[in-house]
Amino acid sequence: MDVSELMSADAHSVGIETSIADAAQLMKDSGVSCLVVLSAEGVKGIITDRDMALGCLINGHIASECRVAEHMTAQTQTVSPDLHFGDASILIIDQDFDNLPVIQNDTLVGILSSDDIFQAIDREMTSSPV
Repeated sequence: MDVSELMSADAHSVGIETSIADAAQLMKDSGVSCLVVLSAEGVKGIITDRDMALGCLINGHIASECRVAEHMTAQTQTVSPDLHFGDASILIIDQDFDNLPVIQNDTLVGILSSDDIFQAIDREMTSSPV
């Protein structure tokens, strides 16, 4: 099974200088809980709704003035859609990632979550004869 079979193709991104307010609005409009943070050089990190709440709002920052770069988790690791899910699971577990951007031809095509991996492992284990 490849990453393409497990990932969510509903991945969204923001620029590194995007305001927290704009990123939060995109999350709300898109129904997602994390965004991939991009710059001209590629993937710079991931920002989650939790990052925003704990990093920006609790510290009393003004969301329209606070930038994604201030509260994102720096993460440049990506995977390709044709990577075997076993290899992706090793990455997620070893590096303690919650989400991995899926990149093909320098384009964001999806996001793979640790939940996606753990559910696939569970399905594999429960469908295998003992």
